[in-house]
Amino acid sequence: MIPSAGDLAQIVTAAIAFLGAMIAAISIINQRNIARRRAAIDFFHRTQMDATGIELFNDFRRIAPGIAAVTSMESFVATPEHSRVRAFLNVCELISVAINENVFSERVSYAYWGDVLPWSYQAAEPLIQYVRQRPGEGTPSTYTDLERVAKLWAERNARRRRR
Repeated sequence: MIPSAGDLAQIVTAAIAFLGAMIAAISIINQRNIARRRAAIDFFHRTQMDATGIELFNDFRRIAPGIAAVTSMESFVATPEHSRVRAFLNVCELISVAINENVFSERVSYAYWGDVLPWSYQAAEPLIQYVRQRPGEGTPSTYTDLERVAKLWAERNARRRRR
């Protein structure tokens, strides 16, 4: 049976409406992804332009290699270096939370901080473990977003080095 012109018009109208909905959905997804990339780039740009952020990173690079050799974390916690390390770790945690919650583009963040976050977590891990066990300093979930991103990216970095 051949459909009438009225039936054909309804089918075409429904197909056009469906196509329009698909285009709108794709557009919304693309806009969301662009916003995530822009948010990450804007944050990293501001961090690079901020003198305090640069100081924190430089202080962390200077202090971090010695964290594993600290014999008494209680004494280290009383030093100004501890405050600088914690401030930098808090920035790393903020970035990691934004990545894990899909606020920042993971791809852009990895391209910019792909070596920094894993190294920062690894260098400060003895302090992080201490903080997690000390009421008033932290909880068992302190820096867990940083840990998650750092371990994932460290594995990715290792795979890339093997190629």
